[in-house]
Amino acid sequence: GGQFKREVTVDGQSHLLLIREEAGAPDAQFASWADAVIFVFSLESESSFEEVTQLHALLSDLRGTSDVALALVGTQGEPGTRGDPVGMGAGRGTPSSPADSPDKISSSSPRAVEDARARALCGDMRRCLYYETCATYGLNVDR
Repeated sequence: GGQFKREVTVDGQSHLLLIREEAGAPDAQFASWADAVIFVFSLESESSFEEVTQLHALLSDLRGTSDVALALVGTQGEPGTRGDPVGMGAGRGTPSSPADSPDKISSSSPRAVEDARARALCGDMRRCLYYETCATYGLNVDR
């Protein structure tokens, strides 16, 4: 995984995010230092959604998540491809809503994970926000 820095302003306060991209299961060290976790899965891949569910369970076993800010992000791949991104990291965005975020998934790359299932998982995670994003179309990328 990679490591990144990004400065953001929240409620008039400047904050430096130290972002660490992780692929695979969290370990005890990761669990101990993370203040926030973003779980990322492909809307086109049932297996990536299941993996995120397992990663959350493992993180909960290592640390508990009552004091960790969580976000669940469903990504849309490029038209005609089947992306399978899955992982954890940190960041910030704006929640999507079905009314203002048209689905860019096509018949050649069908949606495997419905909005209601993702939102239900987010509810099970507690203190979790749900976002959908698509780099190809710029949906919720810079938020």
